[in-house]
Amino acid sequence: MSVPPEPAAPEPAREAAARGPAEPTCGPPAWLSGPAGEVDGVPLYARPLAPADAARERSFIARLSAQTLQQRVLGSIKPPTDEQIVQLVTPDWPRSLAVALFAGGNGGPARAAGEPEILAVARFGAADQHPGTAEFAIVVADRWQRRGLGHRLLALMIHAARAAGHRELVGTTFADNRGMIELARSHGCEVLPEPGEPTPRRLRLALDDAGVEGAVS
Repeated sequence: MSVPPEPAAPEPAREAAARGPAEPTCGPPAWLSGPAGEVDGVPLYARPLAPADAARERSFIARLSAQTLQQRVLGSIKPPTDEQIVQLVTPDWPRSLAVALFAGGNGGPARAAGEPEILAVARFGAADQHPGTAEFAIVVADRWQRRGLGHRLLALMIHAARAAGHRELVGTTFADNRGMIELARSHGCEVLPEPGEPTPRRLRLALDDAGVEGAVS
């Protein structure tokens, strides 16, 4: 499955990295929202999550299998509280970002609960203990896995993290999560052992020389 080409960067990556995290703005860049191609005849729409998406985010999490949840959080998880849901849909650009792929070509802006359906979410957040580093994660609804949604979202995360002024993306996954490891490697990430941990793998991408295979256009 081909992935649409990466959109033109809003600013050179090296300039953003040299400045460090960007100054706060009213919200994420407009180019993060828009049609994202289609899968099996279903049009996709990408946009950042917003507080009005709380019910959709809760429904998305409720539909995930136990295995997908375990791989996402590297362990067991309880149903999220209302406070946690609010945090998930209220990112603080440029320190953090959450972008979703919705089913339906009219997926943004946020409207009444129940439309449209979230198929996948990617997010990053600044790692306070490591200035210039952002931690990322991607989760795709079970029935939509291995259809290219993860590629679209990771490409957007790389592009957006550069625009936000971060210099590095890092993530963690299980060693047996071959889908995530293959996805990360296809976008130039290093896959490294976690110090002192036999099972998790550390995913690392330096953004000043990252090679992006594709992104939502």
